[in-house]
Amino acid sequence: MADLLLDSDVVIWHLRGRSSVVERVLALARSGRLGLSAITRAEVLLGMREPERKATLDFLNACQTLSVDATVAEQGAEILRSFRANGVTISLPDALIGATALGREIPLYTCNPRHYPMPGLDLRSVAA
Repeated sequence: MADLLLDSDVVIWHLRGRSSVVERVLALARSGRLGLSAITRAEVLLGMREPERKATLDFLNACQTLSVDATVAEQGAEILRSFRANGVTISLPDALIGATALGREIPLYTCNPRHYPMPGLDLRSVAA
């Protein structure tokens, strides 16, 4: 089981060699098993450049991909409904990634903490 969840931006900056992010991801990998939401996996593959294919797939395959099951989908939808009722917009991918971390009670590492205003989420900022 994954010990933590990496947001899409963290994976992208790691793969593109941003030194501060690379150092943080390597430290996290030494301390536990890295997890990705299936949403993150799709976002990273969508933005992948062809010369990055092997390194990207190697990294993604070294992480545990956590599925978006019925429970995650329901919690993500409830997050969206709750925030929209208060005039706050959150993207569906971010709601599902946040719900993945919340449901598994693991921290989410991101370079964009403002995307995840969910109460109870153990959010960890990574400086890009």
